[in-house]
Amino acid sequence: MKFEDVYKQVEGIVKRCYKDYYLHLWEYADWRQEGMLVLYELLKSHPNLLEDHPRLYRYFKTKFRNRIHD
Repeated sequence: MKFEDVYKQVEGIVKRCYKDYYLHLWEYADWRQEGMLVLYELLKSHPNLLEDHPRLYRYFKTKFRNRIHD
């Protein structure tokens, strides 16, 4: 599965965080880039998540929100 296809599956989480949180000087493109970085790191450390979509969503949501809060 291509990286772009996997990202499209979790992009809703990025959109939701974009609406819920405000980061000064961040545009939506910055949110997308950060989401792609988080997804890349997550898949690199846990490649088995590609077969388990519910777990991928949970892990990505947690990791992405923690990254935004930091």
